[in-house]
Amino acid sequence: MEKKRQFIRFQPDENTYMMVKIEDVEGDNIYSGLCVSESQGGCSAAFLNNKAFTAGKMCFVKVGKLDAESAEIRWVTELDEDLVKVGFRFLG
Repeated sequence: MEKKRQFIRFQPDENTYMMVKIEDVEGDNIYSGLCVSESQGGCSAAFLNNKAFTAGKMCFVKVGKLDAESAEIRWVTELDEDLVKVGFRFLG
C-alpha cells in the first residue's frame, strides 16, 4: 500500500489565523482564514469562498506567528456555498 502523507498532521492552536497572498491575482488582496491542520510540509485552512483559490497557484502564506513562506495551493474543497477548505504545500 502506498503511503499518502509524508508528514504527521497536527491540530493548530485554537483560532490560529492564516493569511494568504496569491500570485497572479490583481491588486493587493490578502485572504484570511482559520487554520484547520498543520504539518512540517503544509497546512489547510477554511476561507470564505473565492475564485482566487485554484489548485496549482503559487502563493505566500503566514500561519499564526510563524514567518511567511512560499507555498503551492494543492487542493480546494467547497464546504458549502460560502466556505472552502484549501490545502497548501510549503515550498521553502
